[in-house]
Amino acid sequence: MPRHRPGRRRVKIHRNYTVEQAARVTGCAKGTIRRRIKSGALPAITDQKPHLILGGDLFDCLKARASSRTKLQLHECYCLKCRGPRAPALGIADYVPLSPTTGNLTALCSTCATIMHKAISLAALAALAGILDVTMRQASKHLRDTANPSLNDHLGKELKTNA
Repeated sequence: MPRHRPGRRRVKIHRNYTVEQAARVTGCAKGTIRRRIKSGALPAITDQKPHLILGGDLFDCLKARASSRTKLQLHECYCLKCRGPRAPALGIADYVPLSPTTGNLTALCSTCATIMHKAISLAALAALAGILDVTMRQASKHLRDTANPSLNDHLGKELKTNA
C-alpha cells in the first residue's frame, strides 16, 4: 500500500537509484519521480538509460518539499478549495467534541465560503476562544449510548411467502 508522505529517512545518500527504485524507497509513484526530474526539482543523470538519481539529491529534494509546508496558526484552517490556510469567515467557528480531549473545529472559509475542518485539542480551545467566537456543539450520540436502542426484532420472525 503506498504511503502518503515520502519517507526520506529510508533514502541512502551514498547510493544511486533508478526511477523505479526511488519510487519504491520513497513511497511515491514512478510518475511523480519522473515529473520532478522533468521539472528540475530532482536532479538526475538522464544522458543514459536507466536514468540515475543520486541518493543525496533524492534526500535533499524530499527534505526541501517537507520544509516548504506551512504550519497552520491556531486560528487558521486549511481550505481545500483555496489550497491554503485561511481564517474563518466573520471569526466564527463551531467545536464538536469527538473524544474527552479532542474535537473538530468547523468554520467557513473567509474567501470562498467552503466548509473547513480542523482537529484541535480541548486544551487549545481555551486559547482559541480569545481569538474566535467558538460555539460548542453537542456531539452526536452513538447508538450504544441511547436509552432505547433500535431492536431489529423483525429479523427473528419468519418471512411469509406468496407461493
